Amino acid sequence: MRTLVLLVLFVATLPGALGQTTIHTQSTSKELLLQDYDYFFSQLEQIHPDPYSAFGGKDEFDKAVKQLRDELASRGSMTLNEMQVEVTRLISALHDGHTYMEYDHATKKEEDRWIPLKLKVIPDGIIVNGYAPELESLKGAMLCEVEGEALELVLNQLDKIVISENRYGLMGKACTRIGNANVLRQLFPAFDKEKVSMKFRMANGKDTLVSLPFYPNGPFWENMIWTSTDERFPHKNFEYRFVDANQQTMAICINSVVSADIPNLESYGLKSDVIVADVFARMLRDMKAANSQRLIIDLRGNNGGWTMIMYAALYELYGKRFMDTDLGMHFATKVSDGWIKKNNTSLEQLNQDRGTSLKMGDFIEQSSSISNFDLFMCADMSIIEAQEGAPIYTPKEIYVVTDVQTFSAAFHTAYMLWKMGAKVVGVPSGQAPNTYMEVTRFKLPNTGLECSVSNSLQSCFPTDHPMAKTFTPDIQLSYDDYRQSEFSKDAELLYIEKLKIVTD
Repeated sequence: MRTLVLLVLFVATLPGALGQTTIHTQSTSKELLLQDYDYFFSQLEQIHPDPYSAFGGKDEFDKAVKQLRDELASRGSMTLNEMQVEVTRLISALHDGHTYMEYDHATKKEEDRWIPLKLKVIPDGIIVNGYAPELESLKGAMLCEVEGEALELVLNQLDKIVISENRYGLMGKACTRIGNANVLRQLFPAFDKEKVSMKFRMANGKDTLVSLPFYPNGPFWENMIWTSTDERFPHKNFEYRFVDANQQTMAICINSVVSADIPNLESYGLKSDVIVADVFARMLRDMKAANSQRLIIDLRGNNGGWTMIMYAALYELYGKRFMDTDLGMHFATKVSDGWIKKNNTSLEQLNQDRGTSLKMGDFIEQSSSISNFDLFMCADMSIIEAQEGAPIYTPKEIYVVTDVQTFSAAFHTAYMLWKMGAKVVGVPSGQAPNTYMEVTRFKLPNTGLECSVSNSLQSCFPTDHPMAKTFTPDIQLSYDDYRQSEFSKDAELLYIEKLKIVTD
């Protein structure tokens, strides 16, 4: 049973990876919505490893949940979207990116409209990386103010209405929400304008104030201009190639931790013909043949998937040393009815298999050492077994590139590579190293809305460690570094490519 627990711990669910959800929004009465509200919080208390501390204890948690319920019940009417907005405000205190009431499927009260800019997080702040043609002068400009409020103050307000795990995750949420008219009304209750005022610091160091209109979905967005990409680098999932004529630098793109190694993959609404062990074996053999010294593993924009499929890749890179290394991750999984059902077992069977006397609400403690092949999720173990403990090839330099979207299983991959000696480059992940992890999903009984609650507590560092909440890369680019790349989407990759390979 130990294998079952570890496998479940490392499954990090991709958003939308569990198939279609049928939402019943048109005829759901306020009374039925309040029943769903009660059900959500009953599941949260049952499944979540610590729903209370963020509120100051169980009594304060109960008080906050009751207070919001009373407020919702006092309204003349209520929509599912309105309930979601208020529930998200409340549970944002948990700072748990895996616990939420699904947001995207509900009918909005007002049509969404956005400013004609796309924003991106860099270590120094938020910059423009997409724009309507008439706003080309804002390319790379850094956001400073919104409606006369300093960005830091706006972020503090946003933190009360969205779910994030650290400051970089919050900035990532700002990139997708701060230019939305409906969100701006939540941030600025008196906001009721057709344009929003934003101040930017331009690439030349001067500040400029602009008034930006809102646009709904439609053909307008087809004309958006994005900052460039460098086609020498791969951009498809598990695509790899040499990026230089001398074949000294190999790059592989992993934008989703999903592959054909996952049993019954199509049941999650996903498809892949990639076997991770096969891809990495071929790539590393090509590198070995060319005596290639540098490998870049690009995990940007990767929201996660299944961590266990990446064990094969690390074993091929490092051999038995990977399995002998203490990865420093600790997990505590809460035993609950929801977690038991998810694993198709029973409490009695769990205790029988483990030789324990666990009760509902107890925790299963596990470390993350990958001590045997039973823990691998690999469709072709013959590739792994043929290594007999030796790596296929270990390049002299391994760089892992992250951004705020490097989350869940992608974060685990970056962290494990870092523990094995790779250098991390880019923007800190929006996931905190010490955080809640692994989800138990359920549907609300009346609306059918999909919900997610974390059932494990993950710890990578001591509580007071500087990286307990923010996984800071070894190398972070400055604003000037991005400017020199003309704010390319591949600025981090270009930066690494230009680094001189250290020779013995």
